[in-house]
Amino acid sequence: MSANPRVTTDCNYEVSGKQFGYLDVPSSRNDSAWGLVRLPICVIRNAQGPTVLLTGGSHGDEYEGPLSLLKLARSLSPADVRGRIIILPMLNYPAVLGGTRVSPIDGVNMNRAFPGRSDGTLSQLIAHYLTRVCLDSS
Repeated sequence: MSANPRVTTDCNYEVSGKQFGYLDVPSSRNDSAWGLVRLPICVIRNAQGPTVLLTGGSHGDEYEGPLSLLKLARSLSPADVRGRIIILPMLNYPAVLGGTRVSPIDGVNMNRAFPGRSDGTLSQLIAHYLTRVCLDSS
């Protein structure tokens, strides 16, 4: 998988097994010149096969998706998978934390941010990463 140089992860999409980690998305604010927003991610891979991307929390005021995907990530084992599953249970993590529909950082509705921009706002960076890295690999 090619990477957006601004968004990084500690998960290796090509390694077999089950990994929990984060997508690190840069976020510069008035009170901090450099910071990160860390989005939880789980990657499960076993053998060759298709890639499935599961996301929740596009809107921070909808909790069913994040809760279900967190439970699924904990319960699946690599033996249950043929191919790769990428789980991002809280795609719009700042909105999930705030219980708001749009990101409190940039005011963007995640569902309207796609395909994203590599030089955009936080939501646009996340959308760009999903479009160019996660979806391009499936």
